Amino acid sequence: MTEKTPVKLIVSDIDNTISDFFNVWGLTTDKAVEQLAASRGIDKDVLYADIRDNTSGYARFHSISALVKEAPMLSLEGKSPEEAARLEKHDAALIHQIQKERSEGNKVYEGVIATVRKAKAAGTGFVLYTDAPIAGAVERLADMKFPIDLIDGMVCRADHTTEEVDGKIQFKKAPMQVKGSKYDKYRDELAAKLGDKLVMNSADMWKPNPAVMQGILDRHNAKPEETVMVGDNIRSDGGAVRLGCSFAWQKEGAEVLPEVKGMYGKINEIASYSIGVEGHLQQLASIKKDDPELGKAYDKHMVTLENGFKDLNKFYRFMPLEQSKEQSNTNVAFTALARRKARGM
Repeated sequence: MTEKTPVKLIVSDIDNTISDFFNVWGLTTDKAVEQLAASRGIDKDVLYADIRDNTSGYARFHSISALVKEAPMLSLEGKSPEEAARLEKHDAALIHQIQKERSEGNKVYEGVIATVRKAKAAGTGFVLYTDAPIAGAVERLADMKFPIDLIDGMVCRADHTTEEVDGKIQFKKAPMQVKGSKYDKYRDELAAKLGDKLVMNSADMWKPNPAVMQGILDRHNAKPEETVMVGDNIRSDGGAVRLGCSFAWQKEGAEVLPEVKGMYGKINEIASYSIGVEGHLQQLASIKKDDPELGKAYDKHMVTLENGFKDLNKFYRFMPLEQSKEQSNTNVAFTALARRKARGM
């Protein structure tokens, strides 16, 4: 048996790594587009093209209400008062249903919580690093009821719920304006727990980004050789190998339903972008062909989690991460607060 690699810090993607977001998003989006097209009497594929060419990535991949607002073909402008009222009622009911299905469908993969708890019990740090905007990340973490006490840090992108003040991105004073107070509550508790370990980068910063990854290592006192990045995307998440970090490919998260593959080709503006297990393996082959040195780094540092996130136990030995005094004090304070809440104090 191959000797396990010692790790002190786990850096994990969120979507399709700790929960199956992509397939739920794809099925619900296709359902919404079909019903929206029928309500306007237009062809479904024509509406897909309109959405692809005229709406933001946030609308297409995160917010069904934004999608309805942004797609020109769904505009109520020029409609009679009666028709506008009918469509407005139809759209509101559909948005509510799609949001409900997305919330209920976003569940943590088997073995994730148990594996993270085991790592944390050994003293290993656990940080989330996602390309998702903060509102979307908070929504999905709250929907899956991911325990905040397991999270030591998070890196995401700024969005409409944030603003820049004195060169630093922070939350706006107004609530998140998403789907309910549970998201505000989760966000506030997460922010209180993490402090400056919650980092919101500008909206145009995407993985792979060695500077962002190095920032994670620096904030959490970890070295590349004692860190593993876990993710479903070989190119973006696997980019951590550039720094010498290990990369654990969450193959389970890369598996895409056939019907979702079909709709993704209609809604994504990059027609040549491949998804699914085969698509990611094609990316890896291209990386090795175009950049042999980077390809060698993948060969050296990459493992495949064939049976999901829990396979981290097969490849890595969890070790304690040295914390700064400030980190220790923050964790102690949060644990004490959580215990008081549990006792109703």
